[in-house]
Amino acid sequence: MFARDYMTKAIAAVHPDDLVIDVAKTMQHEGIRHVPVVENGRLVGIVSRNTLRDASPSKATDLSKREINFLLSKMKVREVMKKEVITCGPDAHVEDVARTMQTKRIGAMPVVEKGKLLGILTNNDMFRILMKILGMDGPGVRITLEIGRGRGELLVDIVKAAKDEGKTIKSLVSIESPLPGRQTVILHLDASDMTEVLGTLKSRGFEIISVDEVK
Repeated sequence: MFARDYMTKAIAAVHPDDLVIDVAKTMQHEGIRHVPVVENGRLVGIVSRNTLRDASPSKATDLSKREINFLLSKMKVREVMKKEVITCGPDAHVEDVARTMQTKRIGAMPVVEKGKLLGILTNNDMFRILMKILGMDGPGVRITLEIGRGRGELLVDIVKAAKDEGKTIKSLVSIESPLPGRQTVILHLDASDMTEVLGTLKSRGFEIISVDEVK
């Protein structure tokens, strides 16, 4: 899964000389939280809603509200934008991008190639990717099972049980269980009647925790 395949390509980029007040209105109207700053075709910074919210004159207690609003109306993006931007290339794995965004505590990462802005990956994009990985991007059935940790070979039996009954697998995820020595397996199938699949899994000794319809 690469950044180029999941990034948002229609980017509302701004110029360093754009007025902060205009950019804030655009972000509010479009419902976006991060906007790359581009100059001469190259990424030079990024602004967020938090950046714009904090864009106020320092020690403004001696200024009147009218004076503060006047100063804000004249403030340009280059005065408040974050210049050191964490970026990734189009061939970056989205898993690595997600980890960097989490560890660096950033809500968006521009996708850049040779300085040119190609797109952006945001927290919303990451949630969308997660839903796809988990098979939650469309209707189906979710079967949650528990297996012993280190018994990865059992995944083959789970897949075979679904395929033998003619079911299409949307996703199969195995994660560490909260229970010691156990592994949780989440199987998403693109079907509704799971009677035969469940019967096959039970006959093969699998511990089924829950079966849920995904709408």
